Order: sequence, then structure tokens, then C-alpha cells
Amino acid sequence: MRHHFSLRQFNQVLLALLLFFGILFLLKSFLVPVAIGGLIAMLLAPVCRKLEKWGIHRTVAAILCVLTVVIVLVLLIIMLVDQLTALAYDLPRLDFKLTELLDDAHKFVRETFDVSREEQNEYLQQSLRNSLQFAGIYLRSLFVFAGSLLISFIIVMSYTLLFLLYRRRLKNFISRLTENYDANAHTIVSKVTAVASSYIAGVFLVVLILAVVNTVGLLVIGIEHALLFGLLAGLLNIIPYLGSIAGSLIPVFFALLTKDSLWTPFVVGVFFLVVQQIESYILTPNITGAKIKLNPMATLMVLLLGSAIWGIAGMILFVPYLGIAKVVFDNIQRLQPLGYVLGKDGDEAD
Repeated sequence: MRHHFSLRQFNQVLLALLLFFGILFLLKSFLVPVAIGGLIAMLLAPVCRKLEKWGIHRTVAAILCVLTVVIVLVLLIIMLVDQLTALAYDLPRLDFKLTELLDDAHKFVRETFDVSREEQNEYLQQSLRNSLQFAGIYLRSLFVFAGSLLISFIIVMSYTLLFLLYRRRLKNFISRLTENYDANAHTIVSKVTAVASSYIAGVFLVVLILAVVNTVGLLVIGIEHALLFGLLAGLLNIIPYLGSIAGSLIPVFFALLTKDSLWTPFVVGVFFLVVQQIESYILTPNITGAKIKLNPMATLMVLLLGSAIWGIAGMILFVPYLGIAKVVFDNIQRLQPLGYVLGKDGDEAD
């Protein structure tokens, strides 16, 4: 009888997980803006409370916080667009370098696979014609994407404002909802909000530090458009593991196209490798690691799970929300084993 009960419990947990992740997948378009707005609201909550203590009305304080975020993001977008426009002027020079690389590739393919240059050109031209046929579709899709991105941005900022305005009601709602399960629910909600706010602020602080360090380093090495590549590398670092790799490969590839010697791309690669080690072992552990300690196994698994359910948005959002869940697990006795398996307590060598 005991075995039957345990099996039933297992089936119930499995069904609950399937329903939970199924709902996340089916309601992606609704939940992603809510999740982003929630994270931004948790980041701004301490600032909003500080403004309220100074005598500013809650609505005005919330609007000021959201407007600040909007202005910062708009300035960042303008800066990136300006840098991308400057990069566009280098396209003819890049095209010449690409032609040289294609000639080397033609020679390698001809010598290795015995495919003539004419056959290779014919294949490339056919591929180009097929691509041009879809160019109009791609262009229309780009405009649709830009429009949907603007609408999503407005929705996210609206959610952020509403979460800031109703944060006390939401906090009381969660406390009342969970009061039958844990007497310290109100304390747990306060702790989650504080830790989440500090953690998210730490993540953005790491991004800012990396953007500055990357830009200065690329300038010293002599890479053009260092500000663009430094910002991109810093922003992509929001995605754990994969983002740092992508952010370093872009300037390495650019150096390969613009520099005559292979020494410069090599130096760029070594520089980003050193920066990644500093970020992994010094910056992140001291800035964000003290707030939420997730082990690499849990981080990588939730990263892949987020990618499967929400795509790139999931890769960015699932990690901080797992960290928030760990705080909840650590403060509820029955769930502490879950917090333990997600954390890193230094006993992995046992």
C-alpha cells in the first residue's frame, strides 16, 4: 500500500510538471512580457521605496522609475544604431577581404573535393538567386518584427509600472495564499524581493563592467568599432555561458576580416578568454554569487530548458527565476532539499 501511494505521488508530481511547462510553452506570448516586467519591477522596487520615503507619491515614484529605464534603453539603442551605421561604411573593405577568403576557399575545395571553380560559382549563384527571391519576404518580416518589438516594449513597461504600483497588494496576496503552508510567508516574500532585486542589479552591474572593460581592451588592441563590440559582448553576457562565447567570436571574426595578420585575432581571442575567466571567478561570484548560489549543472540545465520553451527569452529569464525559486526553497523546510540540489555548498568532491 505504501509503494502504491508513493507511485501515485510520483505520477501527480510528473503530471504537475507537464502541465506547468506545457502552460509556459502555450502561453509564451503572454507570459514573457509579464516575466520581463516582473524582473524589472523587482530591480526598481528599492528605488521606488526610497523615493516614496522622500515624500514622493507612489504613482509619481513608479512613473519616474519606469521613465528612467525607458530613457536608458532608448539611449542604448541609439548608441547601438549609430555604431552599426558606422560599421556599414566598412562593408566595402570587408567585401574585399571576404573575396580573398572566398578565393582561398575555392582553392581548398577544388584541391580537396575536385570540384571546379565554375561549378562552385554556379552553386553560389543559384543559392544567391534563391536568397534574393525571399529577400522581399525577409524585409517585410523585419518590419513586422520591429513593430512587434516596439509593442512588446510598451507592454513590458506597462507591466513594470503596474507591478510597482500594486507591489504591496501582490505581496499581501502571496502571503495570504501561502499562509496555510508556512507561517513565515510574509518574511519569505520580503526576502525573495530583496534578494531578487540585489541579484538582478548585480547582473546588470557585471554587464556594465564587462562592456567598459571589453571596449577599452579592444581600443588598446586596435580594433575598430570597439564600442559596438564591447557593448554587444557585455549585453550578450546576460545569457550564461553561450552569451560570452558569442560575444567574443564576433570581434574575433571582425579582426580576422580587417587585419592582415592572424596575430591580432589571436590577441583578441586571448583577451576575451582572460576577461571571461575574470568574470567567472571574480566578478560574478563576488557581485551576484553572494546573492544566489546556483551550481553550473542547474544553470546549464535550466538554460537549455528555457531555450526549448521560450527561445532566447527563456535563456535569459529562466536563470534568474530559478535563483528566485531557490530562495523560496531555502526558506521552506519541506523544500530545502530542492534548494540544496540547485546550490553549491562546496561538497561536490565527496
